Amino acid sequence: MKNKRLKSLLITFAILIIGYLSLPLPKPIFQPDYSTVVLDKDGKILRAFLNQTEQWQLPPDSSNIPDKLKTAVIEFEDRYFYYHPGVNPFSIVQASFKNISSAKIISGASTLTMQVARLMKPKRRTFANKFVEILQALKIELWYSKEQILQLYLNHAPYGGNIRGYRTASLRYFRKMPDQLTWAEAAMLAVLPNAPGLISPQVNRAQLQEKRDGLLLQLKENGTIDNETYRLAKLEPVPEGSNPIEMHAPHAARLLKRNDSSKHGIIHTTLDKDLQIQTELLLKQHMDFLKSYGINNGAALVADTKSRKIRAYVGSQEFFDFDNQGQVDGVQALRSSGSILKPFLFALSIENGTLLPETKIQDVPSFYGTFSPSNADETHAGLVTAKEALIQSLNVPAVRLLYTYGTYPFYKFLKTAGLKTLFRSSDDYGLSLILGGAEVTLVDMATLFCGLANEGQLTPLTLVKGVQSSQQTPQKLLSKASSYLTLEVLRELKRPGNEYYWEQYQRQWPFAWKTGTSYGQRDAWAIGVSPEWTIAVWVGNFDGKGNTNLGGARSAAPLLFDIFNALPKKNEESWFEKPEEDLAEIELCRDTGYKVGPNCPSGLKATAPYNSKPIKICPYHESIFVAVNEQVQVCSICWQGMEYKKIPVLNYPPKVVKYLQERGHNIGQMIPHKPGCSAQVERNMVEILYPEENTRIWLPRDFGSNLQKVTLQAASRGKNRKLFWYVDDRYIGETQSKHVQAMTLKRGWHDLEVIDNIGNRARNRFYVDLRK
Repeated sequence: MKNKRLKSLLITFAILIIGYLSLPLPKPIFQPDYSTVVLDKDGKILRAFLNQTEQWQLPPDSSNIPDKLKTAVIEFEDRYFYYHPGVNPFSIVQASFKNISSAKIISGASTLTMQVARLMKPKRRTFANKFVEILQALKIELWYSKEQILQLYLNHAPYGGNIRGYRTASLRYFRKMPDQLTWAEAAMLAVLPNAPGLISPQVNRAQLQEKRDGLLLQLKENGTIDNETYRLAKLEPVPEGSNPIEMHAPHAARLLKRNDSSKHGIIHTTLDKDLQIQTELLLKQHMDFLKSYGINNGAALVADTKSRKIRAYVGSQEFFDFDNQGQVDGVQALRSSGSILKPFLFALSIENGTLLPETKIQDVPSFYGTFSPSNADETHAGLVTAKEALIQSLNVPAVRLLYTYGTYPFYKFLKTAGLKTLFRSSDDYGLSLILGGAEVTLVDMATLFCGLANEGQLTPLTLVKGVQSSQQTPQKLLSKASSYLTLEVLRELKRPGNEYYWEQYQRQWPFAWKTGTSYGQRDAWAIGVSPEWTIAVWVGNFDGKGNTNLGGARSAAPLLFDIFNALPKKNEESWFEKPEEDLAEIELCRDTGYKVGPNCPSGLKATAPYNSKPIKICPYHESIFVAVNEQVQVCSICWQGMEYKKIPVLNYPPKVVKYLQERGHNIGQMIPHKPGCSAQVERNMVEILYPEENTRIWLPRDFGSNLQKVTLQAASRGKNRKLFWYVDDRYIGETQSKHVQAMTLKRGWHDLEVIDNIGNRARNRFYVDLRK
């Protein structure tokens, strides 16, 4: 009866064991809790993060375990690994005698498979738990291959402190990947998991070396390594501790980790580790210099122009510069755009036929309600070519151009281009939009300029490998022709420092670039493109503090060219290909840069977009009738009985003439009308400079609470003409040569009229308000 009961129990036990072994293991065996690892385009580690349990544990990879490490681990831990079913019976019997005689567990007889079972769910070392480990080991062997089991062990074994996994240990202790390990290093990693809390590079190094050398001796005696290899391996010192994992592109890595939803632990980026390190160093060196001027922060971005892949992402001068907010990401930070948007308004104006690079546009005092832009040097040139206005980054021509093009269309262009930082309406930004009235990010500006370099086709820059910009539908924001003509102008900007003479160097690398400085000198920008590279640089203070030493040309541009000169280049890609099929040759007025008209004395050949709106005919040249000696103008009323002829004249507005003459330009005087003629009033001879029509003026008070006076200004094209001034039909005085009047005015609308002694007149209406 007892035998039957025992037999029944054994059968039941066997069935339970078989049933347990047949149940599949949970997948995965180990719950995924790995360090997030950020890799560059070639798989090199840029940065790693602790896992949720504050452990350093790199995610498993599909590569084979290096032979040296595999051999050392199996020799030390389980030399019959490939022959037993997960449990070594001889080792268990031997260990059982030792444990029974000692009345405690002194030998576990654990195979590598049993250690995997223990790592799955660590338990106290008891006989019952050991039996559970045996069953789990048998089940693991049923469901996994030997190579998979070895991978599971090495990827999750403890290596001292908070280091887990052989790949992590290899990096932390030896600063190399496992496939580069020497025999001594492989042996150390083989013995370390045996008791990582008792012996490690940080604790009991001598005992660790003794165990390592013992394993090396075993490898020599079994013929795995020769005597010379053994001798040299023993001479290698045991590391004195762990090394931190390299940390590059910390801002980009943090951004990607925050946005990563895959949970697989590995983020493949488009960054190039070598270029990242190089750019980080150049930015740090540049900011070390600028710190003496009170400028503490900077950021830089480098992208491949054609592929639009970001190769370097430097968010600040130094991530751990806590005194200067180094952990702020300057690539994503919102900053005032300054003048950096001007090239795009220039390109758009070419497309709609407003101008070409040769077109002369006005640079004179301009007033738009309460807004009156000024150039950086507080002067006016009268007229400048659009090309010079962009090269010199003149504010007044840019605002006048935006007024002509339209604030809303330009605002819509920026929104379409992906600027999500424009959170207000176009009316709220107004004309200041072109001078830095909006906040933008460095990455958005790099994207815009990269689009300009890609024939006006815009797609976002790529930071994550596998997310190809080419797979996204490009937005055609600008034409090939207008993009090319804009880049041709930007390449002519004078470079800073030694770069000024770049064209005289043997290796000439053209570069289209633009700087910008925000109001109050809080932000300095420099962004440039070539067929190979797009580079964007920002310099300033993260706290928004202004600095008189801050300027795009002197603070950001030197760094831009340091980075550009350090980048690899290909001779065949030195400059952008000219889109011949999209360009046409036209004739412009030589004096004004508009389309040549019937009154223009000479023309010049220029290049214009083939499909753009045609530029308007020259508005400044006109024809007049004069006496044969060209001393007076005549008309049908006064030319009877005299010889006369028709001649072309260049008739600029009076305010333009005023500033051209101040710059030393010989404009010449308009030929006066024949005296005594009843129709002698001449066109475009008198102009009110300030206030312009419908201007609103707020009058401040001085320290004595007295209201400031309004300074009225006018200009005349006539030589030595007197101007007579009237405010609200009340005569207030006359001027000659310098036409300025200052007077106190009451709140409300006023009419200003100016008349010269020939009868030419100008009239404007304006409003005066008083500040309390």
